[in-house]
Amino acid sequence: MVALTFAAPIAAQQTAPPKPPAPAPDTAHKPGTAEILGLVVDSLNRQYLSGADVVIEGAKTSVVTDAKGRFRVTGLAPGTYQVGVFHPLLDTLGLSLATQPFHVGPDSASSVFLAVPSVETIIKRSCPPRPRAQGTSAVIGRVIDPETLAPVAGSEVSIAWTQVEVSKEIGVRKSPRLIHDSTDATGAFQICGLPNSMQATLQARRGASVTAEVPITIGDSETELFLRTLLLSRADSGTKTGNAIVTGRVILDGSVPNAGSRVEVVGTEAVAMTDEKGEFALRNLPSGSHVLLARRLGFGAETVPVDLSAREPKKVTIRLPKHVAVIDPVVVTAKRVASLDKLGFTQRKKTGQGYYLDPDQIQRMRPNFLSDIFRQVPGLRVSYSPQGDVISGTRGGSGCVQYFVDDMPWQSASPGDVNQFVNASEVVAVEVYQGPGVPAQYSRAMGDCVTIVIWTKFRIRDR
Repeated sequence: MVALTFAAPIAAQQTAPPKPPAPAPDTAHKPGTAEILGLVVDSLNRQYLSGADVVIEGAKTSVVTDAKGRFRVTGLAPGTYQVGVFHPLLDTLGLSLATQPFHVGPDSASSVFLAVPSVETIIKRSCPPRPRAQGTSAVIGRVIDPETLAPVAGSEVSIAWTQVEVSKEIGVRKSPRLIHDSTDATGAFQICGLPNSMQATLQARRGASVTAEVPITIGDSETELFLRTLLLSRADSGTKTGNAIVTGRVILDGSVPNAGSRVEVVGTEAVAMTDEKGEFALRNLPSGSHVLLARRLGFGAETVPVDLSAREPKKVTIRLPKHVAVIDPVVVTAKRVASLDKLGFTQRKKTGQGYYLDPDQIQRMRPNFLSDIFRQVPGLRVSYSPQGDVISGTRGGSGCVQYFVDDMPWQSASPGDVNQFVNASEVVAVEVYQGPGVPAQYSRAMGDCVTIVIWTKFRIRDR
């Protein structure tokens, strides 16, 4: 007897579904017993679903699919069974994949074919029609607790991006867009009616707990589906430490020596430097979905999303592209000024409480190093040291300097080390505050320090 079972309908694909490969013969087959052969296909990504846990209900046994999505269970007593499949992809989709119960007889083999639904099928099931939808793509996922893996119901998940409109009447116009959804009792969310071909950020929030703005990319097909599970800790997001660990390696484009790159967890004070192998380790980190930021002088800054949990350490690889300096056209400078307006730079400049350098001023300087920008700033001194230029304050106090790079506190490993990791050609604008004139968002415990706020191309996007 041969049973062919579909766990879910499969939409038409560009290529025909793969045929179940013939498994290797079982030399241990016992007379009078049955076996179940199976194949699990991921129609969503047009590939086999490898590494899935296959549970045979009624036999109290389980196996794992191989690289070609195959599984085989032998030595079964005649009777009724049901096959269920479990995989992180299915967890993110909130789907269950299982056959109907079926009977196997003695000395028989039953074949089972299960498939993850296609993009079109999933979106049709998950997304109700929207009259003002900007597209047919969607972002679907779940929000779970990083330690217990329990669903986080009632959290708000938002996606933010910049919509670009081009026409003869308006020219090129960029408008910020924000859509959000709330998770249900299973922690599931669906954000539908999205355009394709875009860069965006995804974030979950519940009470005082919030994830990082996780960068995502929606592809160029007419209908795209992006899946993402977010880890949202129950702890207040102001908590900067925990029991999570992340290790990894930074690879420099076209460079053999890999030592000396700086890696930080955005929004915390956790910083590490890579060794001669380009490897790093960050410990005592807060759990949740975060973003790692890597910098190295002469290379472009890069971010990598990372899901942290005390349950197990994470390992990542970050590649830094070679930095190529270019002369910015006037139109790009104008766009950056507009971006700075949105970040409050222009409004703070009008208060007259600090010293400000805008994109035009910095471009005229043509600085080779970050410290070159500060040589003419009142209240700052640039001193030479064997480790490089050290920037300090001159107006009383301890002369200390505290930094914010792209609105995030910069945790110095040694005096002046910001000069070693931020390319001068990446700097778009600078704010310098002394004493009581520091804006509230940049006020920290070190009240007598000079506060320097640096905005780079990493945050002030041109596109």
